[in-house]
Amino acid sequence: MPLKPVKKVLVSDGIVEQIKGLVDSGELSPGFRLLSETKLAEQLSVSRSSLREALNALVYLGYLERRNKGLCVAPDARRRLSTSLPIARSKEEYSIAEMIEIRRIVETQLCSLAARRAEPDDIKALGEDLKKMKAQLGNTENFITSDHHFHLCIAKAAKNNILGEFIEKVGDLFRSNIALIVQKSSISRRSLRYHQQIFDAIRQGDAPRARRAMADHIADIEKEFVRILYHPTRSS
Repeated sequence: MPLKPVKKVLVSDGIVEQIKGLVDSGELSPGFRLLSETKLAEQLSVSRSSLREALNALVYLGYLERRNKGLCVAPDARRRLSTSLPIARSKEEYSIAEMIEIRRIVETQLCSLAARRAEPDDIKALGEDLKKMKAQLGNTENFITSDHHFHLCIAKAAKNNILGEFIEKVGDLFRSNIALIVQKSSISRRSLRYHQQIFDAIRQGDAPRARRAMADHIADIEKEFVRILYHPTRSS
């Protein structure tokens, strides 16, 4: 396994880049089983804590998977992101990453429920927000407001009071999460397409499609978060 000692200041980043690069180049093929943490740490000349952070990151990204108490290269690893995983280093970055995780868990279910339970007024409200988003593509602040309201309308359409109250309580964090991604990238047009797909699925009462569309939307947001952290000057 042709790994080199890591000499970067951000050690975990160096580990991620090396292993991901070996996977991308085909030197580590799907199913390849990595050495134990102890042996890897020795080969890389890093602490086990830095190594573990990097390995967890690679699992999160989908490059590695846990199997029989060890780590192997994932079957579809080479089709994963071409950028590095955002190993959050600040409290703010951890909060952003955690909010994306919460959104993936909660909003996909809300979409599924909304597709089953949305009433005509809910569909109308979602449609109006979608129109506003289209009209406000050139106005970032207004686009963010309409985007946020669209997601709040989905929560309302789901007809689950506890989930609805939860979304209201984290509303500021939720909006901030949307704002950070939109303000620091050119994701808006892609986001609009995902919102159209979500709206169509809810309007047609197709719960599985609504869930998938939201999952795809959140996955795209997560990828953009990666780009913002590692390539702040690049556009999407």
